[in-house]
Amino acid sequence: MRHNSPMLRRRQATGIEVELQMLLKDVLARIRGVEWQGDLNTEIKGISYDSRTVQKGDLFVAIKGEKMDGARFIPQAIQNGATAVASERSLETAVEFAAVTVSDARRFLAEISRVFYGDPSNRLKLVGITGTKGKTTTSYLVDAIFKQAEIRSCLVGTIGMKIGSQSYHSSHTTPESSDLMKFFHQALAKGCTHGAMEVSSHSLVLKRVWGTGFSVGVFMNLTHDHLDFHKDMETYFLAKQMLFMEENGNQVESAVINIDDPYGKRLAGEIRGAVLRIGFNKPADIRVRSYQSDAGGSDLALETPSGPMDLRVHLIGRPNAYNIMAAAAAGLCLGIGLEDICAGVQSLKGVPGRMELVDAGQDFTVIVDYAHSPDSLENLLKAVAQLPHQRLITVFGCGGDRDRTKRPIMGEIATNLSDYVIATSDNPRTENPLEILREIEPGLSKGSGPYKIVPDRRSAIESAISMAQTGDAVVIAGKGHEDYQIIGTQVIPFDDRKLATELIRKLLRSNMTED
Repeated sequence: MRHNSPMLRRRQATGIEVELQMLLKDVLARIRGVEWQGDLNTEIKGISYDSRTVQKGDLFVAIKGEKMDGARFIPQAIQNGATAVASERSLETAVEFAAVTVSDARRFLAEISRVFYGDPSNRLKLVGITGTKGKTTTSYLVDAIFKQAEIRSCLVGTIGMKIGSQSYHSSHTTPESSDLMKFFHQALAKGCTHGAMEVSSHSLVLKRVWGTGFSVGVFMNLTHDHLDFHKDMETYFLAKQMLFMEENGNQVESAVINIDDPYGKRLAGEIRGAVLRIGFNKPADIRVRSYQSDAGGSDLALETPSGPMDLRVHLIGRPNAYNIMAAAAAGLCLGIGLEDICAGVQSLKGVPGRMELVDAGQDFTVIVDYAHSPDSLENLLKAVAQLPHQRLITVFGCGGDRDRTKRPIMGEIATNLSDYVIATSDNPRTENPLEILREIEPGLSKGSGPYKIVPDRRSAIESAISMAQTGDAVVIAGKGHEDYQIIGTQVIPFDDRKLATELIRKLLRSNMTED
C-alpha cells in the first residue's frame, strides 16, 4: 500500500500518533459496494467517527447509534476540517467535499480503517479472547507468556491498551475499529509481532472487529450478563459465536474452547477448523490433574498435548484455572514451548482489579474484584470461601442503565455465600441509586445471610473494614480496576483499592492510639 507525502503527524484521544496520507480513490478501490460524489482525488489523513474529534483532512464516517444518527453531525465534521464524509444517507444536493454512500456504515468504518492502516491485524499474530468473564486475566496471561518467550507484543482490553510497557487509553473493552487498526499500525511500527486482545460481544455485533485476523480465537464461557443489550441468552451466544464464523467477517486460524461451559461445548461442535478444548476432565485436550488454592496462590497440574505442566502461580480461585488453561492453549497454538508457557504463567503477579489483594498491614484479608454479574460474583465468593478465613463480608452493588434482571439474583447469591453483606451503589449512571438497591433487596432478603443497605459506596466500604476482625475476609466487588464512579452523567474519581488502603491505615492508626 502506498502512502503519499508530505505526511501529517496526528494525535487523537488514545494518545497514538500516526503519519499517514492517502487519496480517497485509492482507499475506496479496495472496498466494494460504495457510491460517491465529489472529488475522489481528495487526500485523507485520518479516519474519525466522532464529529467532535475530527481534524483537518479526516474522513468522517457517520455511524447510526442506538439514539442518534451520526449523519446529523456531518456539518459539524466539515466545519472541523473533514475533507470527506461517508454515511448510509445519500446527500440530496451537490457538495463541495467528497461524499461516500454505504449500506452499512459500521462495516465500512472497519473496512476502510483496515485498508488505510495497511491491514495491520493480519500482519500480527493475534489472540482474540471472548467470554462473559476471564477475558482480562487470560489476556494478561497470554501477554506474560509472550514476554517470557521474548516476543514483542501488544495488549488490548478492559483495562486499556499497551505496546510493550507503554499504556494507551481506551474507552471500550474492544475499541472502535478505526482506533483499533490505528493502534495495531502503531504496534507494528514499534516492532510488535504478536498481540492479545479482549473481544466483547458488543464489538462483534457492532462490527468493531469486522475483518480482523486472529491466529487464535478463545471462548471462555457464557453467563448471565449484558442482556440489556442482547435481550436473551441465545442472542448473546450468537454474538460470541461471531468471532469464529467467517461469514461474519472474522478469520480465526485455531480455536480454544472451554467445553466445561455448556455454550462452549455447543460451540466446539458447530465451528469449523482446528479446536483445542480445555476443561477439568476428559475429553478436554488440556485438563486439570490437580488443583489447590491458598491465600498466597495456587498449585496447578495440567495435562496438555505437549506434556505435563506443574505450576505454582500467584492467581487464586478455580476460575483462574480456566484462564491459565486458555492462555496455555493459545501459546501452544502459536508454537510456543511449554517451558516458556510455564514460566510466563508463573511470572504474572496479578491483574488490576481481578481478585486483587489490598494489604496495608492488617490482620484480615481484603480483596477487590471486578465481578458484576451473577455468575462472576458467585465464582468470586466461592473462591474466597475456599481460602482460610473466619467471616466473609461482601460489599457489592449493581450498575445503573444496565441489565436489571440480574439485580435480585446477585442479592441472593451474596447473602447465601457471605456471612454478612453490605449492598451499595456501583456506577448508578442516570438511574436513582435507591431504586437500584430496591431491586436488589428482594434477592438479599431471599438469601440466608444478614445484610444492610448503605447507598454511599465510601460509607459501605468503611463499614465493612471497620467491622472486620482478625482472620476475616472482606470482598469489595463490582468495580475492580476502575478509578471512577459514574453518577448521573458525571465521572467522579473513586478507586475501591485506594479507598480500602486509606481506610485500613486509618483503622490501624486508631487501634495504635487506643493501645
